[in-house]
Amino acid sequence: MNSRAPISYRPSMERSELEKVVTKKLRYKALNRFIDEAVREKITRELAGTEQSEMGKLLRKLTEVVYEHNGWKMMKLTPEIIDRIEKRAKPVEEGKVRSYPWKAKSHRVKPAVGQG
Repeated sequence: MNSRAPISYRPSMERSELEKVVTKKLRYKALNRFIDEAVREKITRELAGTEQSEMGKLLRKLTEVVYEHNGWKMMKLTPEIIDRIEKRAKPVEEGKVRSYPWKAKSHRVKPAVGQG
C-alpha cells in the first residue's frame, strides 16, 4: 500500500463553503494543506495531552516528596490568608519597599565558600 494514498473525507459543511473559508479567510493555498495541518495539530495535541498527564503525575509526586522532606504543607486559600498576603504585598506595590526580581538578583549572589 502506498503510504501517501488519498484518504476519503466528507466535511460536515459544503465543500465550496469550506474551501472559501480556508482559502479566503484563513489564507491557505489549498484545502488539502489546511486539512493536513489540522490533522497534524490534532495528533500532536492528543499525544502531548497524554505525555503531559504523565508528566503532571510525576511533578505532583515530586512536589509531595519535596514538601514532605522540608516539612511544608499546602494550605487552602482562605480569606484570612489572602488578607495576610495582600497586606505583605501592599508596601511593595506602593513602592514603599524596594523589591528585586529573582533574575536581577541572581547574578549578584556570590557562591558559598567552596562552591565555585
